[in-house]
Amino acid sequence: MRLRPAALRGMSALAIVGISASSCTLVAGIDYDLIPDAGSGAAGGEGSACTSDAMCDDGAPCTLDQCAQGACVHSAAPAGTSCGDDDACNGAETCDESGMCVVTPVEIDDGDPCTFDACDPQTGVTHTSAGEGCLAWAPLPLEGAPAARINHSAVWTGSKMILWGGEIGGADPLTSTGALYDPASRTWKPTSTAGAPAPRHSHRAVWTGSKMLVWGGYAAGGFVGAGGIYDPETDTWAPMSTAGEPAGRGYFSAVWTGSALIVWGGIVTSPALGTGGVYDLATNTWKTVPTQSGPSPRFNHTAVWTGDRMVVWGGQDLFDWLDDGALFDPKSGGSGAWTGYTPFQDRPGFREMHSAVWTGSAMMIWGGWNGGPHLDTGGILDLAAGGTGTWTAMTTDGAPSPRREHVAAWTGSEMVVWGGCGEDLCKKIFADGGRFVPGPGGGTWKAIPAVPALGPRRGHTGVWTGDALIVWGGRNGPTLLGDGAEAKP
Repeated sequence: MRLRPAALRGMSALAIVGISASSCTLVAGIDYDLIPDAGSGAAGGEGSACTSDAMCDDGAPCTLDQCAQGACVHSAAPAGTSCGDDDACNGAETCDESGMCVVTPVEIDDGDPCTFDACDPQTGVTHTSAGEGCLAWAPLPLEGAPAARINHSAVWTGSKMILWGGEIGGADPLTSTGALYDPASRTWKPTSTAGAPAPRHSHRAVWTGSKMLVWGGYAAGGFVGAGGIYDPETDTWAPMSTAGEPAGRGYFSAVWTGSALIVWGGIVTSPALGTGGVYDLATNTWKTVPTQSGPSPRFNHTAVWTGDRMVVWGGQDLFDWLDDGALFDPKSGGSGAWTGYTPFQDRPGFREMHSAVWTGSAMMIWGGWNGGPHLDTGGILDLAAGGTGTWTAMTTDGAPSPRREHVAAWTGSEMVVWGGCGEDLCKKIFADGGRFVPGPGGGTWKAIPAVPALGPRRGHTGVWTGDALIVWGGRNGPTLLGDGAEAKP
């Protein structure tokens, strides 16, 4: 047989333009010397002399080739006739009504971010699990989302995530804007700025059960206190009392007790601070956290609320990194008291910018930095045994890469760690993490692999909704990020 242009293969010679030896209609770009004349008698061509069907095969998969009364006749194969080859990755290949071979591409991506999708020409499409640690990330909508930022705050209300404040870059980098994200409707709504606290970053925010309290951080005039109370039901702000409040500061800790906000530690300039305050929402009043028997001044430490005590641990004081902590009971003695130091035996190594979560009976700390290499170690302070608890080390087998500025959340059965930065000068920024399940022998880690739905970042926020982790914002190198994703373990 003779060749035809690729676009015309599968069509009979007569179906092209009515070509004959005596009359040709020219079509641009077609070499007519490669197309048999209808009456030329060439082997397989329409009208060619034949003695069997085999002599009439024109090589087109969507034509029926017959020898009728000594001449070749070609007609379109029935629609749906297979015209495929042996490559399983080419997709479905069938003939249409006009005798053309039509390809329907094969679907390789199954839409599951926790599978690796591939296609082998011999065996077809396969979907291999990315591992039991994988989280199925779903990107948050960008429509209506707040401006990209870092060093902002985030709280979970029970139905919505509230973001507020932070640095947005540009000539006026501080902001007092925020937004509520509703995962049920996948929509954003801006928070009012009327009556909001002054624009700031590195503040702290807590959820009281009905209100968001914001306090501290860095504003245009330096470190401030001057917090605010936000009611998402009415989209209104009210000021927190400044009478008796602690000195303004950054890089401090804050916990909500169920009735009061406790802020402690941090820094303004040298030296670090070992002071704090307790804010009673019902009375809109402050009282001072005593310093007697308290931990040494520090910043970039962590604190968790156990249900009856605040546990402070780690951090640095501008001179060294710390590996100790203490427990504070706000009801002891009427004005609150430090009731003991965390144990020294088996304690984790000194560090700052680590994470801490409360499991209901134990505090878990992980990661951070101590001036040398970043850390992938951690410890579990079990307070169920009474007193100031006992430490056990967390295994490093299968742990995420050493890092700081990550987020961590307790799901009810495991600690989820994601993102952050590591290596020299924190130049390596991560888009992966791990899931830690406590247990004998230091517990177990399962890797959370990176996925395209959520790019690498540091200085972001993360909230646990009760069944999902929502990550938003932060930065990747110099680029501020205004996106995020939600994942259900």
